[in-house]
Amino acid sequence: MFTKTAQYYDALYHFKDYKVACDKLVKLIKQYNPKAKSLLDVACGTGKHLEYLKEELTVAGLDLDTNLLEVAQKRCPEVPFYHGDMTNFKLDTTFDAVVCLFSSIAYVRTIENLNNTLKQMAEHVNPGGLLLVEPWIFPENYWVDRITANFVDQPDLKIAWMYKSQLEALTSVFDIHYLVASPEGVENFREKHIMGLWTDEQYRQAFRNIDIEPVYDATGFFGKGMYYGIKRS
Repeated sequence: MFTKTAQYYDALYHFKDYKVACDKLVKLIKQYNPKAKSLLDVACGTGKHLEYLKEELTVAGLDLDTNLLEVAQKRCPEVPFYHGDMTNFKLDTTFDAVVCLFSSIAYVRTIENLNNTLKQMAEHVNPGGLLLVEPWIFPENYWVDRITANFVDQPDLKIAWMYKSQLEALTSVFDIHYLVASPEGVENFREKHIMGLWTDEQYRQAFRNIDIEPVYDATGFFGKGMYYGIKRS
């Protein structure tokens, strides 16, 4: 996944307003459970969400990518981080909220893994707690063969990254080309990202499979929507 870009991840997604998203998330959690105190961020990446969420909740993070976890641990040294696969992780604690943000769920690729991941997430939610997932693009909205270019322009870091959106079976494929310039020099490399494409009904069914009736918010925190529901007591 981010084997070559973990150190650049926050620069690549500099346009995301994490604070606004986290404020909305905390408000949503408290709306359903005013006494909520703890949260697990599944596929936490560089810990940028947790940097803000830890001001309101006792938080923890889990990710499969050790490079991203290294960045996250430096950012939030007081936060416990776990190395694990979100399709089959098992921790010795549960939380008032378990979330998977910024479409990270799609990295599990298959519908079987989607169902497994939500099952594992639900097992770590306290009764009455919130389970929330930000989905990836719906298949009918995916832009096949679209060319995309993004740029980072900082004093000591310049990045151009571009790709053509491809479709393979039921996955989106971005074979991303990077050109990175820093005081150390200029380098170029590629990194492939493969993400599952699921329908609205498939997301909803994955929640129902764990006995949670989902609510769908078409806007979500970053414009791609979100599904959430409460675990029954």
